[in-house]
Amino acid sequence: MLAFPLYGQSQPAEKEGVNTVVIDAGHGGHDPGNLGTRRYKTTEKDIALKVALKVGAYIEENLPDVKVIYTRDKDVFVDLQERARIANKAKADLFISIHCDAFTKSS
Repeated sequence: MLAFPLYGQSQPAEKEGVNTVVIDAGHGGHDPGNLGTRRYKTTEKDIALKVALKVGAYIEENLPDVKVIYTRDKDVFVDLQERARIANKAKADLFISIHCDAFTKSS
């Protein structure tokens, strides 16, 4: 078998569409993100992680051919450059970054 294609021969193409998804649960570790009103103990980092894991589980269950990679799957801090490196190294087709926000002024 040749290590390279002959002129005019095509390489096997990757499956079209989304093959790899990176799910980024925002914040984490020492960075709690939005603290809301502090009425509840839950912070943005906790909610983002729970949502990220649920979205990933949904994809894995319903789209078994799609590879799911998490930037974090526990309460640790991952800096922004590392989050991008994870997605680029995986050659992700889709990057989902999960955050939540709170505000008091509708304007």
